[in-house]
Amino acid sequence: MHTKLSAFILFLLLSALGAAQPKTLRFWAVTGSDLDVRMYRRLASNYEKKTGVHVEVTPLAWGNFLTKYFASMAAGLPPDIGVTNLGGPYDYGSVGGLVDLREAFPNEIQDLERRFNPKLLRMFTIGDKLFGIPSDLSTNVLIYRTDTFDRLGLKAPETWSELNDTIAKIEAAGYRYYFGFPAYAQWAIGLYTMPYGLSGFMRDEAGKPKVTWLDPRYQKGILQAMRLWHMHDSPGKDLGSRTFGMFRSNDPSLHVPLIIDIHSAPSSIDQTAPELKGKWKVAPWPKADDGQAYNIMGGTAYVIFRKSKMQREAFEWMQYLNTEEAQEAMILDRADRGDESGLMISPVSSIWKPANSDFWQHPNLKRMGDLPQVVAEIMPTFGTVETIQGAVEASRLEANLLDQMGTYIRDRLDALGRKHGLTRSELFRRIGDGRLAYEREALERDVAARLRQEYGKIAPQAQTILERETARYQERYGSIIEDMPAYEAKRSLLDVVKAVAFGLLALMGLVVLAIPRYRRHLVSYLFVAPPVALAMIFVFVPAVTALYLSFTDYHPVLPLSTAKWVGTENYGKALTSGDLGSAIKRTMVYALYTLPIGLVIALVFAYLLNAKLKGERFWRFLYFSPLVTSVVSIALIFSQLFLGGKQGWLNSFLLWIGAIRDPIPFLTSEHTFMNAVIVLAIWHGLAFTILVLLAGLQQIPEQLFEAAAIDGAGPTRRFWNVAIPGLRPQLFFVLVLGMIGSFQVFETIYMLAGKSGDAGARFGPNDSALTMVPLIYHTGFETFEMGKSAAMAYVLFAMILALTVVQMRYYRKGNA
Repeated sequence: MHTKLSAFILFLLLSALGAAQPKTLRFWAVTGSDLDVRMYRRLASNYEKKTGVHVEVTPLAWGNFLTKYFASMAAGLPPDIGVTNLGGPYDYGSVGGLVDLREAFPNEIQDLERRFNPKLLRMFTIGDKLFGIPSDLSTNVLIYRTDTFDRLGLKAPETWSELNDTIAKIEAAGYRYYFGFPAYAQWAIGLYTMPYGLSGFMRDEAGKPKVTWLDPRYQKGILQAMRLWHMHDSPGKDLGSRTFGMFRSNDPSLHVPLIIDIHSAPSSIDQTAPELKGKWKVAPWPKADDGQAYNIMGGTAYVIFRKSKMQREAFEWMQYLNTEEAQEAMILDRADRGDESGLMISPVSSIWKPANSDFWQHPNLKRMGDLPQVVAEIMPTFGTVETIQGAVEASRLEANLLDQMGTYIRDRLDALGRKHGLTRSELFRRIGDGRLAYEREALERDVAARLRQEYGKIAPQAQTILERETARYQERYGSIIEDMPAYEAKRSLLDVVKAVAFGLLALMGLVVLAIPRYRRHLVSYLFVAPPVALAMIFVFVPAVTALYLSFTDYHPVLPLSTAKWVGTENYGKALTSGDLGSAIKRTMVYALYTLPIGLVIALVFAYLLNAKLKGERFWRFLYFSPLVTSVVSIALIFSQLFLGGKQGWLNSFLLWIGAIRDPIPFLTSEHTFMNAVIVLAIWHGLAFTILVLLAGLQQIPEQLFEAAAIDGAGPTRRFWNVAIPGLRPQLFFVLVLGMIGSFQVFETIYMLAGKSGDAGARFGPNDSALTMVPLIYHTGFETFEMGKSAAMAYVLFAMILALTVVQMRYYRKGNA
């Protein structure tokens, strides 16, 4: 009796504890600051008090959020709701990864949609389906020094022609202007073409995709972008806070009185340059003279994942985040962060209406001056367009063309400077004051003609891509999305491979336990077991699965059971596509420069370190320090070393010694980007190579060197005739590893090229460093062709294996 009563009481206690446990909603947020995470957690705490639902906030960094989202969705373990980039609703929703808000919440969604300007939602829709809503917007504004403008007789430009004239007068006075966000970005090209109602890809009256690149109005907008990006004396790119230092400086050689940058930049100036109070203002992006007012819209979006078991709670959390209460709390939080303060652009329309003017009287917001009024003026000019299948791949054609145009313009300007014996600053000063008006007009005519010619070449390719991908999408994914539950219930090859892997591990364990002679060494096998198990799980299973994927058509968001068998089609596409051939050539160029040069330098340093040098320990520390430094850290340092303006360390040094007249665009020119990558790779690889060669040198008997010296051999002869033959095994080892590493290069290119973000990764201007692994990454995680990406990976594996076999045979033949 007592036992039954105790069990009943225990059951009641456990039930009570379970009932008291709040529901937990998993919320992943792509953010740029830890302070955003704290802000969301404060909002979640308030929300839990109101509803009893606990929201677990997990931050994602911009640089790798796509991989994490894809991995979680492929594993069937995504969060309930998340913040992603603006393209996320289409990327995940188009293949059935997200909840269609209109279908799932037909009554509530109408009220939520009314909170936004309908133009903001176009890019989140596919047909009648809505897969997300905007969460936090960004745009660009003009920031200008009023005292400098007054001295030059200038005012804030309101049209493109006024902007061009203003920049010309600034340069005529010996100053410069800076264009930060979103300069040089193809994803933001609508800033120049949407004033004419043209995005790069649209649909015709029949609903078919079309490319608008050949429209004269489109090219007119692109020409304006070329003027602003490349036909002025910009101080460089990605200067960060140094831009504001030039803005506050009164030194004519440094002063930048006009900045075009992200809307949060004015808050940084207010925090870092209090002495400029009352001497600067903010203005909206100018309007095209013959077009409509339009502003670029960046930012993030909220999405609800289809696999969530708390879709209703996720939608209610989304609703709460878009209430005026929550939006105002977020705006005030962002405005009170000290040096990181900024204005949050809420997508909720009512926040910016005159009826809400009392909110903007808050002391923290009044410190922002006229920025809130400028953003309120910009809000009606925001708009998005429908995303079309194949746009990512087709846009890369245009991005490469824009890079080529930048190089073409820079080369023409350099030639013009040499012709007149002028530095870049002197050249633009003369262009600005009109003394080289004929040359400037001739350059613009040539650029316009080249744009027409080059767009004529790539527009048909882009049109083919759009039509092909649109047809493929309808054929491939239409039925899958409708039958998703059935596909999720199916077993996939991955389930079989995992079962085989665990079966093999279990069989090996049974063999060891069953056979006496193995059982005697049980302790040894216990030590071996963890690495064997890890290799089976993290090498065998992924390798077999990837091999299978290489013969299929598979999207990484979908269950593996949706993979469609296509045989060797992916290998055929990979081997016949020009992309793979170009990537192999770039990889070979990289290997042919890094390996011999790095090896020669390492040989010399290792030979010197093997000698009795004064300060031997210091030199060894100096040479070996890169070995213990991460590639990412080194790439960040080298990105500052190679900055294209006078602020770049290398450019500053070369200018100081008089080796160059103008800064070299190391990271922004297709002529020099790969060279910068090669220099970094050689320097970073020296430490390991020196270490291996030094160990080899120390194993060569000293008597051999002494005998050679007695025979009259000098240091050079002893090096070639004694050291090099003695280092044959080490040289072979370094060459094999170096060749493998060269074919696998990724991090240095990824970091120097600017990493990834809202619009994906770039691998140098005009993809000048798109080697094998970057191409595999781009194909798998940006165009979502996972099967083709896996096929390319196995082509790379075959190439590395073949080269290694050739090197081994050559080495054995030499030893025979």
